[in-house]
Amino acid sequence: MGAFTREEPNDRGDKIMRAYAFIPFLLFLCGCVVEKPAPTPDSSSAPRIMARTIVNGERQRIDFYVALNPDCTPQGYVTARIVTPPVHGELTTERGVDYPNYPKENQRYQCNLKKSSLINVYYKSNPGYVGADTATIEWDSPMIAVTRTSTYTITVR
Repeated sequence: MGAFTREEPNDRGDKIMRAYAFIPFLLFLCGCVVEKPAPTPDSSSAPRIMARTIVNGERQRIDFYVALNPDCTPQGYVTARIVTPPVHGELTTERGVDYPNYPKENQRYQCNLKKSSLINVYYKSNPGYVGADTATIEWDSPMIAVTRTSTYTITVR
């Protein structure tokens, strides 16, 4: 006979509460709820967006891909695939030899002093076209299982 008294549970309300507690479990089972958030993509695997301006009708190099070891020996050629071709021109890739362009902070910076094997990316607009164009390339490293994407925004003058 204390000050605290317990009321009998309301059967209907109790069943509703149990049903609500069961819903997250069902959502988890059907895959509607993700247990962990999706990982944030590594900044090195994020798509590169490159802006280029070129002269109408001339075939011009707009980019290149090189894969070197820290001692400047080649890893092999990068594999490049044109995923989205330009609408108002032609995008091509071909093997070549040129100086790489590693930033000063990169351990391969000294490799910039020697020509290396690389993949060149060329763009040529359709005759008489002036305006904007876009294209996307996927490229794979020759040494590790990494695929990267580069999207080019091209201004033709």
